Amino acid sequence: MRFIAHKHVKQFIGLLTIDIIVFSLTDALAVPSFMLIVGFLLLAATIYYLTYGLLTFFKLYGLSIKRKQRVAASITALIAGLIALQSIGQLNSRDVFVMLPLVALAYLYSYYARGPRQATQA
Repeated sequence: MRFIAHKHVKQFIGLLTIDIIVFSLTDALAVPSFMLIVGFLLLAATIYYLTYGLLTFFKLYGLSIKRKQRVAASITALIAGLIALQSIGQLNSRDVFVMLPLVALAYLYSYYARGPRQATQA
């Protein structure tokens, strides 16, 4: 029950409720273009919280990931990019093979660009 009380789970449930309300009350063909952007950002935030929650849940089974936020952000960027390409009809297998190394490079760059480690400063 302690997992249910976690802050991110509550935020995910709230975000999922907002998603249900927004996506059930709007028609993609009749809304202004800014609502499409809002919907995409809501979807990306939901994917982030779902990924972060799954990475936290994996800790119960012994798979501990130290940089859950960066891993969740990288996975979210990959999925959101693929969804964006698919929604405009430009997704094919080559795009997937190009995006996977790009996301991996972005993750490695964010890992190494964070500056000197605090452990070496002490």
